[in-house]
Amino acid sequence: MGRVSVPVPLGLYTEPSRGAPAFPPPPPPQASDPTVLSTGQVVPRQAMPTVPAVDSFSVDLAAAPQVLRDLREAAEELTAIRRDAVQLGKVDPGTSDEVSRDAASVLETVAVGGTGSLLSALDGGLRRLEALVHAIETELGEYRLAEESAGRGFDALP
Repeated sequence: MGRVSVPVPLGLYTEPSRGAPAFPPPPPPQASDPTVLSTGQVVPRQAMPTVPAVDSFSVDLAAAPQVLRDLREAAEELTAIRRDAVQLGKVDPGTSDEVSRDAASVLETVAVGGTGSLLSALDGGLRRLEALVHAIETELGEYRLAEESAGRGFDALP
């Protein structure tokens, strides 16, 4: 028995579907994004402004060890707060009602939702503290080397 060929009009899909088209997933919500509640209400949000970094500072040599201790203590406190922020991003709504789900979603986004989030601010603060500690330690090291070198130079004089 022969095959019957039926012409397919132009524009019709002639191959079997290969599934849904591959679209990239939407980006995760950012803390600065407006919140869309399950009711459709849009709640604008404002991220905290960033503070410009200072390029230079001075520390009294006698106070430098205490400054380093204070900076390290501040970094430890920020690290503890960071752990709390991560936990805030994992809040279980507890119930399946829309208000609880919306509140948990908003809290997650504000706590760990990328740019403008609490986690982002804490990470930026930790980086700045680490940079300050490194800068002070470097300067103290260079000062000590200069002092030792100058001391050896005086000892070599007749």
